[in-house]
Amino acid sequence: MKLDDLSQVDLRLLVAFNALMEELSVTRAADRLSSSQPAMSRNLRQLRLLFADELFTRQSHGLAATPRAEQLHLQMRPLLDSILRLVAPVQLDPMQLERCFSLSVIDPISQSLITPLLSYLQEHAPLVTLKIQGLEEYSMDMLVAGQLDFIINFGNEAPANIHSRILAEELPVCVFGLKHPLAGRSSISYEEFIAQKHVDCILPGFYDENLPDWLMNIPNPHLQTNNMVTALNAVCDSQLMMVGGELLSQYSPRVNETVRIPFAEKEQIPLVPIRLLWHKRYHDDLAHQWMRNIINQFM
Repeated sequence: MKLDDLSQVDLRLLVAFNALMEELSVTRAADRLSSSQPAMSRNLRQLRLLFADELFTRQSHGLAATPRAEQLHLQMRPLLDSILRLVAPVQLDPMQLERCFSLSVIDPISQSLITPLLSYLQEHAPLVTLKIQGLEEYSMDMLVAGQLDFIINFGNEAPANIHSRILAEELPVCVFGLKHPLAGRSSISYEEFIAQKHVDCILPGFYDENLPDWLMNIPNPHLQTNNMVTALNAVCDSQLMMVGGELLSQYSPRVNETVRIPFAEKEQIPLVPIRLLWHKRYHDDLAHQWMRNIINQFM
């Protein structure tokens, strides 16, 4: 018999055989499996055909197993126990979990997230390790290919087959250093905004159609970079301004001046979600679910 031939075998017969072996009674085996005596008798007939053996003989107080039946039971019971473990609900013990989770994260979030996350893992899941890399244009391709577990980035929608969870909502603001001429102002005009020397921080894979075009395409920037820490440092050490997040700007201790972006033609600036993204292949994985909840806890 080949493996594919097992499709012709009703595996419920093996459970019935085990009950018959342990009860040595058709009636008791039927009761144990919440079945009827006629149904269990039919199971016995099918078992005899399947194994080409009488399996049981009747005696005054029930059934007696044949040598073939005893041999089968010795082989079958461990297999049934293995199948039971296979189909039993999986439970996760973080203390015993041994796994490496890979994340692609924009730099300021990486700086704020990793310390508390590592501290938690060392105490509650000591065998879990992390692999952190910066966000790149190809990060989504890596997520789809199974080379990443998570991406944390801005965005309103996720591609097909990608699940997401909003970790926080970010308010775009103007960010500048303490020595900037506009430092200390509570608001600025659109004309003042356009007149400044800007840093254009281009986040890989980010585009938000809800943000106005003048905000997504800063005219004539003096510095362009896809590294937010670089952008924040540049703002600190010069008289440049950048559009950044009110939350993320706090992750750079040397930047403590923000001001609301002016309205263009009374156009209100919407909040931008910070999302955790993962591929659907891991959506029901218990360890992955656990890590998603831990990341959410520290954002």
